Amino acid sequence: MAGSCEKTPRLELIRGGTRLHQVHVQRVRRDGSAVDPPELDPRDIPPALMQDARNGWQRLLESEYESVVVSGWMTSALARLGVPLDILGAFGRVVEDEIRHVDVCADVLQRLGVNAVIPKDATPPVFAWKDDADADEQVIAGLVSFFCVGELMSAMEFRNALQMARLPLAQWAIGEIHRDEAFHGAFGFEAAKLFVPHWKPEAKARLVKRLQDELARFERRIGGPLNEDPRELTGKEKDLAELGLPPPPVMLGVFYGAVESQLLPRLADLGLEMNIGVGSVR
Repeated sequence: MAGSCEKTPRLELIRGGTRLHQVHVQRVRRDGSAVDPPELDPRDIPPALMQDARNGWQRLLESEYESVVVSGWMTSALARLGVPLDILGAFGRVVEDEIRHVDVCADVLQRLGVNAVIPKDATPPVFAWKDDADADEQVIAGLVSFFCVGELMSAMEFRNALQMARLPLAQWAIGEIHRDEAFHGAFGFEAAKLFVPHWKPEAKARLVKRLQDELARFERRIGGPLNEDPRELTGKEKDLAELGLPPPPVMLGVFYGAVESQLLPRLADLGLEMNIGVGSVR
């Protein structure tokens, strides 16, 4: 769940137009086990909130689209490293999941009266692969950063957003996304166990620094750091949370709690010790 750069050039998201469309729809609907998105009653969203709702769901779509790019690259990189097929298959599923999430967000935006767009060249290009130990370390460091931090934290945020959502369309979309995100962090940790525990101390130290930077980046993208005392949410913030868009104070509270209770113990199991105070990852 992340922000986006408003000045980034964008392209219209194309969702069909080829003979593969029916195959795609089957995957998005999980071969019939997923329900179709509920229709939106225009009276469910006050006009004063409509643009905020559109912007929020568009930002979420862009975050999920970035995940498509990163997980696709990571799957190919792990294949180059010769990981077990069960790990490779799990990451192949992540790619499919993230594509589904983009489609789910596009369904929401369509019912909000706008067409989804995607950032053009917004995701940094893949670095040129070099067949050396440094490249292997960078791949695994990227995996731990994106999956063990980003996907784990996102799963916690989606779970909380689902509890707060009241709009049926938002409940449907967040439920579909959270169903998948709950597993992605676990996939990352399983892959990391093959490599990180065996690294030398200096390599682990470099990874810890990268994870600290990633945590700070995640914190900024959800509106942090939190520099204010706990307060009551405004009426608008409560309304947006019911539309599946919790405000920064809520998201940051979930984030800080998940870092302490979920992330740090799991990183310790990989032999990575991080000293981060709750309430700030700076």
